[in-house]
Amino acid sequence: MQMEAENVEDTSPSSPPTSARDNLVPLASASQQPYVSELLSFTLDRLHKEPELLRVDAERIQRQMQEVAVGNYRAFIAAADALVAIKEEVSSIDKHLESLITEIPKLTSGCTEFLESAEDILEKRKMNQTLLVNHDVYEMEIMMKLLI
Repeated sequence: MQMEAENVEDTSPSSPPTSARDNLVPLASASQQPYVSELLSFTLDRLHKEPELLRVDAERIQRQMQEVAVGNYRAFIAAADALVAIKEEVSSIDKHLESLITEIPKLTSGCTEFLESAEDILEKRKMNQTLLVNHDVYEMEIMMKLLI
């Protein structure tokens, strides 16, 4: 490994000297950095024990997860049932929305027909009001014709 570090340094003589840590392969994520730093501080004996310690930790965590699952079994079942109910409700809402979308053109055409009908009625009303206002004038004309 020391030869590899020397070879890397030899390939670019104009660059400043680099430390061994700079030559390490970058980590997959920043979340692993603290653990790697901790590993670098361990002695050789501690590093040999690390796989066994990790296995023991994994077993402990697995037991804790099983205890949580058993202890919260009813909550998990209730949550699963709630998810099924929510999925059914969302599906129902989706169907209703689809039917609403298909009915909107009918509603639009109905509103247009209503508007046209209302405009016709309004026009007839205005004509009737005009006729009512001018009724006296028409009536007088008829009376005058009768008198003549």
